[in-house]
Amino acid sequence: MQLYRPVLCSLIVLFIFLSTISYVHADKVELNLGQNEVAYTFFDLSHGEATLLQGGMNQSVLINTGHSNSQEELEDRLRMYHVDTIDTLMITSKQAEYIGNISWILKNYPVKRIVIPASLEKKFAPLLKKYSGDVSLYKKGDTFSLFDNIHIDILYVEELKGIDEGGSAFFITHRSNKLLYLSVANFNVEEELVKEYDLKSTVFKVPDFGSDQGTSEDLLKEVDPQVAVIFKNGEDAPSNFVLERLEETWIDVYQTARIGSVTIKCMEEDYEVITVRASENNSLPKSWLTFN
Repeated sequence: MQLYRPVLCSLIVLFIFLSTISYVHADKVELNLGQNEVAYTFFDLSHGEATLLQGGMNQSVLINTGHSNSQEELEDRLRMYHVDTIDTLMITSKQAEYIGNISWILKNYPVKRIVIPASLEKKFAPLLKKYSGDVSLYKKGDTFSLFDNIHIDILYVEELKGIDEGGSAFFITHRSNKLLYLSVANFNVEEELVKEYDLKSTVFKVPDFGSDQGTSEDLLKEVDPQVAVIFKNGEDAPSNFVLERLEETWIDVYQTARIGSVTIKCMEEDYEVITVRASENNSLPKSWLTFN
């Protein structure tokens, strides 16, 4: 990282608070990932979930696309993180908050592969007929790579018809760091996961925007994460019961609605966290975020 010495001195307190990143512009984020490093970014959409995974060899994976109401925000965040090609688009739910911008993504970005739950194949059949890239279907027990040093283990997929059909739970693993990603909030599902797996993870993506139907005390004890991330679901706030349970277990909780997009940069054995807001919403002085 090259910074002018006066700027570095004036920003050292800020960087201690935000953790370390190579450098950040008001409208661009430069992660400068090493070959064996990855970054998870949880976008601060006003409505819905979208998570970007990036690798040191310029790989980009998008998990879910947010609600259609957030299409312009999604476009802006992808531009901030220099995404012009998507290697894999992974869908983990059939609800509008997760799939609202699929058609727009396929129209505006080259997408090499789409990965969806096998239980949702019929739902997406009309869309997939128009798609010329690779399509992969997943079910419980499947394991597959996203790129060389990162892979996914599918722990659960909801098979029953209904609003939660296709809702998934899975690990994203990079070296010693695991991210537990839940797309369905259901105490019975969580009980099943606790009984069947060792869920210990560094990062926990809270299911269903912090719904009071999930994130049980038993699940949190088993996962024992250092970091938890909650997306924003329009005007619906996370459950106070869920927030209390998270706070009681001394987890660092990041709500994208409050602090902006959350990027977790994973190195060989450690990780760093930074929060970033789009330039039009940035609460930090521009001089702190733009370096010459």
